[in-house]
Amino acid sequence: MYFSDKETGQKDRISEDITISVWNGIISIFEEFKGKNYFSENFSEKCHDNGRVCGFDNKIFESRAKSVIPDIEIPIIIKVEKNTFSFNDNDSVTNIVNKYTALDFIEFCFKNISKAIQDNYHDFFKHYHLNFKNSQKLKDEFRIKINQIFERNGIVFDLNENGKINRLISKNFEPLINKIYKTNDIRLNKLVKLSQEKFILPKIEDRIYALEKIWDAFERMKTYYIEKNKKQSIDELIQLVSNANTNFKVLLSEECKSLTNIGNNYQIRHFETNKIEITDNKHIDYLYYRMISLIHLFLSELEN
Repeated sequence: MYFSDKETGQKDRISEDITISVWNGIISIFEEFKGKNYFSENFSEKCHDNGRVCGFDNKIFESRAKSVIPDIEIPIIIKVEKNTFSFNDNDSVTNIVNKYTALDFIEFCFKNISKAIQDNYHDFFKHYHLNFKNSQKLKDEFRIKINQIFERNGIVFDLNENGKINRLISKNFEPLINKIYKTNDIRLNKLVKLSQEKFILPKIEDRIYALEKIWDAFERMKTYYIEKNKKQSIDELIQLVSNANTNFKVLLSEECKSLTNIGNNYQIRHFETNKIEITDNKHIDYLYYRMISLIHLFLSELEN
């Protein structure tokens, strides 16, 4: 923790922008690990004498990176920040880089880290031959350095221990997003879990899919009592959860109707051209948190 964090508090993690300065920080970590041959196992410079690994081949690395991250710019280097001053107001000057390219690059690097161990010294070529071993400690070091950049710049993303980028969620909602439900309806439990897994991913397409799955779970929950029709089933669920509180029963009934209408009128359950498209991550957050709160209220009551 830096002094400013103690004095003024840490930045809210709400930004999705990967600025050039953030990108350059990521590249500086990449260069540090590259210089220590931590990517050399999969992208190897070979000794001309005996074919053993003796270093890192940047061209092979960049070729592979470009093949799996098509939008990445080659060479992969520090960028120069653009001058925001412009004589023409119509000129668009930005110091933001493609966030998905940057996040994919981080995952690509994490996946290919391994511990380089110097073996015998090759006197003629004046280099060491290298052996390698998997090192979670090195990967954790990389992850901590990347996450510090995200944290210091108030960025909503986080590199987890498995090398995957997740989107941070509100701490108030963590118990709901991480909750594993165990009702008698196994398919219902799986739908909720699938939606939770997709919701924390960085790409908006995955998060929209999370909305779709949590609404699917909601519709399935309405028929929890399979011997009854949907209306009878949800009425019985509301009666159970309201716990004889008439006012709360009315509130739950209205909320269920409202969420049903949202699912029908927005591009969540239906994707006709007359349905409202969701294009803002803040709107996704609002809708998902609203639905998962209701789901939690019901499913917690139904758990074994």
